[in-house]
Amino acid sequence: MTRFGGAHRALLATALLLVLPLGTATAQTVNPAHQLDPKAGFSSESRRYPDMNATYAREGHEERIARIRSVQPGMSRLDLQRTLGRPAIGYGDGSLEYHLSLSLTGRDRLICQYRVFFDDDGAVERAAWRRPQCANLIWAR
Repeated sequence: MTRFGGAHRALLATALLLVLPLGTATAQTVNPAHQLDPKAGFSSESRRYPDMNATYAREGHEERIARIRSVQPGMSRLDLQRTLGRPAIGYGDGSLEYHLSLSLTGRDRLICQYRVFFDDDGAVERAAWRRPQCANLIWAR
């Protein structure tokens, strides 16, 4: 049996810290209704800060994380809207974009963009989060 010295143990521990988060993220992204995909064609608002006014501030619909987690492939469009409410944007391809205000800590909130895509029968096929911080809030158990 081989015994590892301090340097070998430190190297092994570092390697595990680098690999474990990848395994966790992979396991968490299995649900197609909660994937991270910043390139899913989300709406974009950009303005130089000194010129910014209320028109450019996103107002998210406050939502409980447990309700968002209940979104699953196969869910009807009507059930989705019963769960998440009215979408912020409807696209020509039939997909819907939601701007959701998720609780962080205390009164702090994070506005998240969530886009839902439907199959030919009008059922949820997949959905994507624009920001990893938002996806991480949903993936956390």
